[in-house]
Amino acid sequence: MIVAAWTVSAGTVMPAAADTDPRGYLTKMKAQEMWKVADGTGVTVAVIDSGVTDLPELKGRVLPGISFMEPPFERPDITYPPHEDFVGHGTSMTAGIVGDGSAGGPQGLAPGAKVLPIRTSIGTPMAFAVGPEVAKGLRYAADNGAKVINISLGVTPGWSMDKIRPAVEYAQSKGALVFAAMGNDGEGHNFNNPVAALPGVIGVGAVDDTAKAMPFTSYGPDTDLSSVGGKVQIRCTDNKGWCVGDGGTSYATSLASASAALVWSAHPDWTANQVARVLIQTAGAPVDGSKRSDYVGYGVARPRKVLLDHEGDPGAPDTDPLAVPAPAKAPTPSADQTAAVPHQVQSADAESGKASWMWPALGAVVAVGLGLGIPLFVKRRRR
Repeated sequence: MIVAAWTVSAGTVMPAAADTDPRGYLTKMKAQEMWKVADGTGVTVAVIDSGVTDLPELKGRVLPGISFMEPPFERPDITYPPHEDFVGHGTSMTAGIVGDGSAGGPQGLAPGAKVLPIRTSIGTPMAFAVGPEVAKGLRYAADNGAKVINISLGVTPGWSMDKIRPAVEYAQSKGALVFAAMGNDGEGHNFNNPVAALPGVIGVGAVDDTAKAMPFTSYGPDTDLSSVGGKVQIRCTDNKGWCVGDGGTSYATSLASASAALVWSAHPDWTANQVARVLIQTAGAPVDGSKRSDYVGYGVARPRKVLLDHEGDPGAPDTDPLAVPAPAKAPTPSADQTAAVPHQVQSADAESGKASWMWPALGAVVAVGLGLGIPLFVKRRRR
């Protein structure tokens, strides 16, 4: 199995008073107003990633968690705690969900939620073990109260999907809603995360702060929602402090997961299907008038439409909203967060078109060379 990993390029260090607030998406999403209704309290979001660094800006918001990280072959006695993060990726995702905004770090979209960190070998020489670790993480999350499961990493199709698919089904049977990043390889051979192709999993693409699909976002029929993935606060290259850079579909997925946490916090009696349904119904639809596109899915997640405007029909609790021909209510465009589809054109306000958190050249190229670039599982057909 080949594992899709991310690498980090140097971000732009955020000055004390930035001209452009990288957290401006919170203003557009009306976060302050939403938090008066619900802030994620009562919802646990499992982050299956590279672990989390204990930082003051995350204090009291991160549960003990677990590590499934494989030790090196030559040192099988070594253990790795979940509250440790070699590469900073899991820490960035966690802060995007529950950070308190101090120390130059992200203000989380769902600051009242709790994050359950599940550490994998992503970003290490043992990354080939990530697939089975993700499968273990899904089951652990489901058994330990996670309503939302965030997978901001990818694996190529292969034998590990035989473990991941039943693990996803197990988590769903326990009532969890799973989000998976589509990938950051849209400008290459468009390698898509096969986890996002599994039935019921919400595949997430990335848009910039103007709601335009970012050039690098992977795209396809398994894109369901999108969120901001450009010019956000992520851990710097040296994993010390916070920098501004492109968080890619990884960060977009954390914001989509946080959106679900907000909705679920306001409606704790809803099921995963109902939370997913209203997020789809209220997404900022593509500006070309289509119900969905392969770049942004049904559009940009807008939990405020549910919390503040009371839109969205939760519908049947046991029916996957993505398994039916169309949402119960067509997504409604909005001038402030309507998703623009790039049609293979670079966005003028995307920096270089390169993601700071990138899906790997190695894993993806080898996958294509082996004929594995197309997901082995078909999620469902939209009509």
